[in-house]
Amino acid sequence: MGQKHQAQRISSLSLTLAVQVAFFAAIAVAVPAIASARPPVNEPSASPVLPNDNQHPAGAFEGSALTLRLRAARGSWQPEGPNGPSLSIEAFGEGSSGLSVPGPLIRVPEGTPIVASVRNNLDATLTVHGLCTHDDTPCSPLDVPAGETRTVTFATGAAGTYHYWASSFGAPVPFRELGGAFIVDSRGGAIQPDRVMVLTEWSSLHPDQLRQVLAADVPDRVFVSMHPGVGFMINGLSWPATERLTYQLHDTVRWRIVNLTSQPHPMHLHGFYFEVDSQGDGLHDQPISAADHHSVVTELLPAGGTMTMTWTPEREGNWLFHCHIMSHVSPQRRLSAPTDPREQGHASHDNSGGMAGMIMGITVRRRDTAPLPDRLIESKPVRRLRLVMARGAAGPEPAFGFLLSGDGIASVPDRVSAPGPALVLRRNEPVEITVVNHLGESTALHWHGMELESIYDGVHGWSGIDRRVAPMIEPEESFVVRFTPPRAGTFIYHTHLHDQRQLPFGLYGPLIVVDHDETFDPETDHVLIVGRSGLDPAAPDVLVSQTPVVLNGVAAPEFVWKAGTRHRVRLINITPGDIFSVSVQTSQGPVQWTPLAKDGAPVPASARHAVPARQTIAVGETYDFEVDVEPGRRKLWIEVRSTGGKWEAQGMVIVR
Repeated sequence: MGQKHQAQRISSLSLTLAVQVAFFAAIAVAVPAIASARPPVNEPSASPVLPNDNQHPAGAFEGSALTLRLRAARGSWQPEGPNGPSLSIEAFGEGSSGLSVPGPLIRVPEGTPIVASVRNNLDATLTVHGLCTHDDTPCSPLDVPAGETRTVTFATGAAGTYHYWASSFGAPVPFRELGGAFIVDSRGGAIQPDRVMVLTEWSSLHPDQLRQVLAADVPDRVFVSMHPGVGFMINGLSWPATERLTYQLHDTVRWRIVNLTSQPHPMHLHGFYFEVDSQGDGLHDQPISAADHHSVVTELLPAGGTMTMTWTPEREGNWLFHCHIMSHVSPQRRLSAPTDPREQGHASHDNSGGMAGMIMGITVRRRDTAPLPDRLIESKPVRRLRLVMARGAAGPEPAFGFLLSGDGIASVPDRVSAPGPALVLRRNEPVEITVVNHLGESTALHWHGMELESIYDGVHGWSGIDRRVAPMIEPEESFVVRFTPPRAGTFIYHTHLHDQRQLPFGLYGPLIVVDHDETFDPETDHVLIVGRSGLDPAAPDVLVSQTPVVLNGVAAPEFVWKAGTRHRVRLINITPGDIFSVSVQTSQGPVQWTPLAKDGAPVPASARHAVPARQTIAVGETYDFEVDVEPGRRKLWIEVRSTGGKWEAQGMVIVR
């Protein structure tokens, strides 16, 4: 996308809404540090709340107008499937039909008049947002007193991806399960097949408690003191209960993603690139011009935001699409999970891949019906490497890292590196990497952003297809990974266990692919990888925001850059769940840099010009920049701050 769109990735909501989102973001930071409360169980007579796959539009046409009858009520929801716990929630339904999460899908052609009524069967006034014309006019909320019905009539407005949502306790942003997708299809012409995915969040706090949080001077402190349980779902379900999507090789896949949560989500697709076709804030939707299109593997979806995306499955097998914030997909998000950390660790061996929450599974198959071979056809590797995962020096906490050896590696270090060493490969050169586990505990390794066969993608018990799936790499065992990188760029290798331990202990590193006519020169090619280090001693298996942010493994690194030279900066965020602003600056403010790539793919020509050296980067994203360093001796500073401005880490660059 162009620089204009890139600058708006987080700020697509209004300034007022962004301030409101900051409140909920402060709450979310604290969530992983607390034990999940046992979900409330409903009385047997409670109305069932069903998951909604968003394939059946609600309402009925009376002439040219759509008549829609929504009903808000309390019911019993099982987001982990029929054998999971029942949660008592507020949800929408259509007329006298059952309740659902997300709410009924509104989908109509552009220009359709809509007559929508809302019946409130809850015990508090319901404020409904988004039932309005999608244009530049204000969208007034609809207040529906308890036990009453209100009706509103409006036209659709412009074609796009939108949402509607409601709150019975005064939430300033979409929060909880009362909401759904609102799709306006272009007028005339065939509608391209797509799927709609709505992201929602759940909290065990009841409305009175949430009102207390909203009224507090320090809301996150009050929220934590209530010890809530939390969960994150897609189309009303939590992995592994989420729907499995199946496509054939070379299909054109179109998705509409609607974020009805108070949290931003870096959405990551394993194995393939996708293009973002439009972005919105729920009331407005902005198509991205063809000239500004570019490929990504991770895209940050703001709280309350929407996006449409397109991708093409080019290799068969099982793949994932998920939020890259660890606490949104950790096994600790299981509503029925044991609270004993030792039992939670065992969850990493089960058939859900040690994950829960905001995850969709995808299977890609060939178009013919012939049975798949037991072994995939693999090209003979040209280069062989050995990547050993081992523990570092003893201390109060474990320290994990890597040792790299093999073809083209001049020498093997005498101690492990955390983060791991830069794994430098060459485009279109096959490589075989033997991954060896000397950690003393099980693990799995994911090759983030790499286009490779599914069996090597690194999700144990899932990657692969049919009978041949990737194993957990057990202690003192190994797994051989084979792939041929098809493009040059900046990528990541990292543990795919979501137990909140292995990543902050150092199991990650940069993966650099260079072209045939390029060399990786560390004197002018700089990898800046942002992570976190350590665990909160009060919660030994849970990472919290008080643990230090590190840049290349340390809080205050020092670098030497050659003056009068063009440098390349490769920026990587592989924290468990942070969104940061990273800048390179002097005492006078940011220097200038030129964007080159995002997630290993070149940015469009419209973005290739000098801009202030400041970039918002979410976990799971990489960015490449060029910096022309002027002659003369001086200092530069690499600063890592939260998107709210809090200083987190700083590196010093000596230019000489």
